[in-house]
Amino acid sequence: MNPNYTEFKFPPIKAQPWHKVFYQRMPPEAMDLVSRLLQYSPNLRCTALEACAHPFFDDLRLPNACLPNSQPLPPLFDFTPQELASASPELCQRLIPEHAISKSPKQ
Repeated sequence: MNPNYTEFKFPPIKAQPWHKVFYQRMPPEAMDLVSRLLQYSPNLRCTALEACAHPFFDDLRLPNACLPNSQPLPPLFDFTPQELASASPELCQRLIPEHAISKSPKQ
C-alpha cells in the first residue's frame, strides 16, 4: 500500500473464513466485528466509533446493563463533542442509547 515500496510482493495466501479460524466458538456478531476491525485495507476498516456502535455491544446499551458483579457500568456514553464531530447523526443515535442522553453532562 505504500507507494515507496512497490517492488515488494507478498506471497499469495488463501484467506481463511473467520468461522474456521475461531471454530464456531464465537457469536456471529463477534466474528463480524473482528472481520470489520481486521480488514487489510485501511479504507475498508471500521472506525473506532463504528466499532463501538456495532451490534456486538448492544447489551451494553440496555438501560439495565450492569457488570457481572451487579455493579453499575462505568460511564460508557460520555463522548466529547470532538470525539463525535466526525460521526453521522445516525451513528450517534446508534452509539448513544436514548436513556443515556439525559444522563450525559456533555450532551
